[in-house]
Amino acid sequence: MNELDSLRRKGAKTLLGLSWMMVAVIAIGAAFATTGWAPFALALAVTLVPTVQVMRGDFGLNTRMAIGIAVPSYSLLLIWQWTGSPWMIDMHMIFFAGMATLLLLVDWRPLLAGNALAAVHHVIFNFTAPWLVFPDGGDFGRLLLHAAVLIAEATVAHIIASSFEKLLINQEQAQAAREELERQAAADRERIAREQQLVIDGIGSGLRALASGNLSLRLEEAFPQSYEALRQNFNSTAVDLDRIINEVAQSTGTIRNGSREIRIATGDLARRTEEQASSLEEIANALRQLNEMVRNNASDANTLQGNVSRARDNAVEGKSVVENAVRAMSEIEHSATEIGQIIELINGISFQTNLLALNAGVEAARAGESGKGFAVVANEVRALAQRSADAANKIRALIDASSQQINEGVILVGQSGDVLMTIVEGIADIDQAIARIADTSQVQAEGISGIHDSVTKLDTATQQNAAMAEQGTAAACSLSDEAESMAEVVSYFQASPGNSDTKADGNMWAPARAA
Repeated sequence: MNELDSLRRKGAKTLLGLSWMMVAVIAIGAAFATTGWAPFALALAVTLVPTVQVMRGDFGLNTRMAIGIAVPSYSLLLIWQWTGSPWMIDMHMIFFAGMATLLLLVDWRPLLAGNALAAVHHVIFNFTAPWLVFPDGGDFGRLLLHAAVLIAEATVAHIIASSFEKLLINQEQAQAAREELERQAAADRERIAREQQLVIDGIGSGLRALASGNLSLRLEEAFPQSYEALRQNFNSTAVDLDRIINEVAQSTGTIRNGSREIRIATGDLARRTEEQASSLEEIANALRQLNEMVRNNASDANTLQGNVSRARDNAVEGKSVVENAVRAMSEIEHSATEIGQIIELINGISFQTNLLALNAGVEAARAGESGKGFAVVANEVRALAQRSADAANKIRALIDASSQQINEGVILVGQSGDVLMTIVEGIADIDQAIARIADTSQVQAEGISGIHDSVTKLDTATQQNAAMAEQGTAAACSLSDEAESMAEVVSYFQASPGNSDTKADGNMWAPARAA
């Protein structure tokens, strides 16, 4: 049932209810009006016809036309019922209310029938029984006015009913078109659902095969045209996945072999690095001891240099003492020379004294007895002169011996001075050599200290390298384990025979050779 029929059914039932209300109103009015029960009987008659049709389920045009004639009839019957009453002219208003209710039928034809009935009623009774139309009798001017109002009302009602009917018809047509589209859409959805189910089944079987590790499956059955690209993409993806898995398998074998070799190499590197670190630590300890020894040697050389410097200073002072001694010897030699001259003078004096004593003796002898005492004195003087000469000779002999010894002493002292100078020069050379040794020892100590620091840093770096080598070994072990796990995972897939030539060493899952 469309919406227009539904509205007309509801409108017909509503108008029948209003019609029976009007019948009841006319029945009540019959008890008070002077026209009797004839209007009620006629109202009941015109109401029974559409009622029977509606009860039979007939809501067609005949039923609507019957209702369209019945509804304005009630106003005509009320005008008849209240003929001569002041309410007679007001009963005309019920006609327009009834005509408005006919819009519920959404049909212009019942409206036209009701308006035609009113027009015919007014025209006929205006000339045959005018008291049934107007209280004052026939009135052609009023008839024309009513006709104009009726035409205006009928025109507006006709336009409203026609427009509403067309609107509902268009809506029904649109609904029908929409339903048709929905039926087509449902058919398309059903077709698409079948196609989708076919695609889902195909893709599902392919995915189940991929999930089970079978990479050689291809979807051979063609899909519907709109899904054919999906099948081709699936097959292309399967081919790419097959190729990728083969490449991954090959790479896994290579990684597994490489990781094992890396693990062995890093293990050896870690062991050698530990040994190198131990050796470097021993070298660092030896360098530390050597550095201490060199520093001690440098300190001893500095101390020895101080001692040698003091010895050189003492030797220089000894040279000054020797020079002073040589100078003193020279002065002694000069004094001895002067003493020799004095002794020569004494010898001369002794000789002169001896000559004087000899002359005195000769004179004393000439004097005789008177000269004996003087002769004795002369002899004593001569003896004294002789002793003085002897003493002077002895002194000369001693002085000559002393001079010879002084000369020898001077020579020895000079030689001692030369030796001391040689010693001083040797000590100076030794001092310079010791200074160079001290400087060299200091430089060596600083160099050894730098070497020790470098070796210490190298030892630290080697220790770190050893730790990194151990970490690398652990990482290589982990990588090897992961490669083994990857190989087990990849072995789950079944590669297509066409890609078997990509397997490493002729067997994709062959264990890695020992490094």
